[in-house]
Amino acid sequence: MKMSSKARYGLYAAVVLAKNYVKDEYLNVITLSQATGVSEKYLEQIIALMKKANIVSAIRGATGGYKLADSPDNITVGQVLRAVEDNLEIVDCLHSGCSRKGECVTRNLWGKLYDNINSYLDTITLTQLAEDKL
Repeated sequence: MKMSSKARYGLYAAVVLAKNYVKDEYLNVITLSQATGVSEKYLEQIIALMKKANIVSAIRGATGGYKLADSPDNITVGQVLRAVEDNLEIVDCLHSGCSRKGECVTRNLWGKLYDNINSYLDTITLTQLAEDKL
């Protein structure tokens, strides 16, 4: 399984926001772009997805920007990745209509692998990742 750039960059941005988490303090897109090495335009698209999933909150204006919608202790890596990716499925047919569903000998393998990956990612908080305490 290979994570997209959107997933990697979304997680980078979330970690930067976690490291700078202070109530009512927002980071502007320029600061986030410089900290992550991601273009402002692409970062705005990624953050919009995290905003839609209630991981990030935003405020407009000269003092505006982005911050985590909750404490980094309460947000998991899994939540961030699922917010910016369409899904974390390792095969397309896992949850969509599969013509071989009843006779596929690998379906259980892919399903268990998917469950284990998601379970693991949901055990890691942004605080743990930001502090490199895995």
